[in-house]
Amino acid sequence: MEALSADGEHFVRVALPDYAGKWLVLFFYPMDFTFVCPTELTAFSEHREAFRAAGAELLSVSTDSVYTHQAWQRNGLGGLGYPMAADQTLRVCADYGVLLEEEGVALRGLFLIDPEQKVRYSVIHDNNIGRNPEEVLRVLAALKTGGLCAAGWKAGEENLRPDISEREAPVLAGTAPVRIYTMPGCSYCRSVKEFLRQGGISYEEINLAEDKAGQAFMESRGYTGLPVTVIGAEEIVGYNMPRIKAALGLSGANEVK
Repeated sequence: MEALSADGEHFVRVALPDYAGKWLVLFFYPMDFTFVCPTELTAFSEHREAFRAAGAELLSVSTDSVYTHQAWQRNGLGGLGYPMAADQTLRVCADYGVLLEEEGVALRGLFLIDPEQKVRYSVIHDNNIGRNPEEVLRVLAALKTGGLCAAGWKAGEENLRPDISEREAPVLAGTAPVRIYTMPGCSYCRSVKEFLRQGGISYEEINLAEDKAGQAFMESRGYTGLPVTVIGAEEIVGYNMPRIKAALGLSGANEVK
């Protein structure tokens, strides 16, 4: 896409690969010279140093032209310190599912894209409601921990850990072979694996993104939920900790409720 540069003086080209190795906050907004949009754009600008400190770059997108972006900055909006992209073909908005086709404008969609270019978080607001950069920073910090973060989690707080007591550990030592079918980015898969690791249980992980035999297994069973945890002859679909604990021989009193 063509974009107005961060300093507001030049027209440049931007593409997703330009941000490889960094986090990207990609946020869409409806139109220049409107009411809610400038409050959002300036709010993100005011927090841009906090985003940079977190290793993230900002990129805003609307269907206006770069000339309109520049005119807006020079006539009221002011400099932002990050690029403003112009999706005049509407292709990028459509690809991210934020295009209002009849109006030819974008919804308030926001995407956090990790250094490997994977979308890790997405949210779409009603166009009457502006977004909060501090909430985006909170979510970014949570994603960067790589762990489980409870509702209302704040930077510096501990992650959740699957519940396993020292008393359970000896019981787990003699369990049947464990196999777990997973996909990259599956948070429930990570939770079950962490539970097994903390219990000292060895397991075989089948990455369904690469393993054809694993894909065939899922298809033959008609399974769609993840993870699929196989303990002996029992196949447990999804994040069902009570069943997983029962299959491992744990007492009902210690099951996750």
